[in-house]
Amino acid sequence: MRRAVAAALLLAPLASLGGLPPRYGGELVVALPASPADLDPARASSPADLAAARALHATLVELDAGGALRPGLLAALPEPEPGGRAFLLRLAPGLRFHDGSPITAADVAWSLARLLDPRTRSPHAWIALAIQGADDVRAGRAEALAGVQVLSDLELRVVLDLPFPELPRALAAAPAAVLPRSAAPEVGAGPFRLAGRGPDGALRLAAFDGFHRGRPYADAVTLAGMDARRLARAFARGEVDLALRPEAPAGASARDLPALTATWALVRGPRADAVRRALGAVDRSELARLSTRGPAAPLGGLLPPALLPAPAPAAIPLPATPARAADGPRLALLVPASAGFSRAVADRLQVKLFDGGVRASVEATPPELLATRLASGDFELAIVSVRFVASSPSLAAIEAAFALGGAAAARRALSRAGPSDPGTLAGEIAAEAGAVPLFASGLRASGRPGLAGLEPAPDGAVDLGDLWTLPGRAGR
Repeated sequence: MRRAVAAALLLAPLASLGGLPPRYGGELVVALPASPADLDPARASSPADLAAARALHATLVELDAGGALRPGLLAALPEPEPGGRAFLLRLAPGLRFHDGSPITAADVAWSLARLLDPRTRSPHAWIALAIQGADDVRAGRAEALAGVQVLSDLELRVVLDLPFPELPRALAAAPAAVLPRSAAPEVGAGPFRLAGRGPDGALRLAAFDGFHRGRPYADAVTLAGMDARRLARAFARGEVDLALRPEAPAGASARDLPALTATWALVRGPRADAVRRALGAVDRSELARLSTRGPAAPLGGLLPPALLPAPAPAAIPLPATPARAADGPRLALLVPASAGFSRAVADRLQVKLFDGGVRASVEATPPELLATRLASGDFELAIVSVRFVASSPSLAAIEAAFALGGAAAARRALSRAGPSDPGTLAGEIAAEAGAVPLFASGLRASGRPGLAGLEPAPDGAVDLGDLWTLPGRAGR
């Protein structure tokens, strides 16, 4: 009845389940590294917030099980006009948000503009950066994009400053979801609607019957933040159906999700050469092991191996300086002040810098302050981690350029994305940003016995609307 995933579930993957069809009903509990904090898809960047964004919101374009584009809220995939500088978008009729309001072309125009609005503070503004008028919106000179023309309630035309053939694929990223202009950002059109929060911050969601691909299988889903110890206890008691965390609890059926969070060191300033040489002595495989108890690998270039069209070349270490006593003034090693960043990684980098003659003090920096300092160039050494939402190497290179160098760097990447090989483009972006690749990391999806439909999407996420339980397992 619903989605291609359901059809796939009826074939080989379910042979061991006796060919049982997907079933509706029951409640699911999903354990995350933290409870979702920001339900605005334009700002979602942590694993917990991205999981909530995918559950609450819907995008104009989607990826099918094989990674090909298919219409989401649109009636058909966008087709470029001659010259590739414009796309016509037509919404499917009759669609509504969770609050019952109709989804209109004006909502789409507003959602694209708010990705660029400085008040939104979106780390995903690269998605709409090629649209005419993007700079005016980013600078606060305009509230609407000059290149987005609303033609009717269901149609709009998007005009670009430069050819961007991958715009339809960019619109499939979760942060490009469509929001209603007159409601809070947690009101969306996704498979689940917000039902409330628990005292511990856990998010409770209820099935949305008006979802464009049909009602999700589960009646309700709870997204709860749990540390490893709490997860182990809750899983053993049968209180958790799915864990999206680095470690797999005992008794779970686990699979590694693609390692799509890349971590780099950004280096600049008068001591850049000495810092880069010191970083060359770092064992990136060791950093990967220290970074997480989940999937991780050394990063050989700008992009994670999971996003590359071919196996990544082996990492080539930078030449290291002979060990000597560190002298001179300390530099600040800026690291993200988030639960997802391992202090052990910062400590190891600090030691290797000292061995290379560079004295560094670790400064845990809140994300917004870190972004401000990166944009202004107010740093000598900073650690930056990005969980990619792009689903192609070219888009990922643009996403990385925006994260490392801001809008100007992303625009340069956009202008070169067409003719450039993604690997070449990524190398140029890394060199311009002064980025030293460190490691890529990810999560594991661990399901309890009786949970079906656990097939990671091509972008490495899990669609909670596809999950269902075998008869007799719905329990809660």
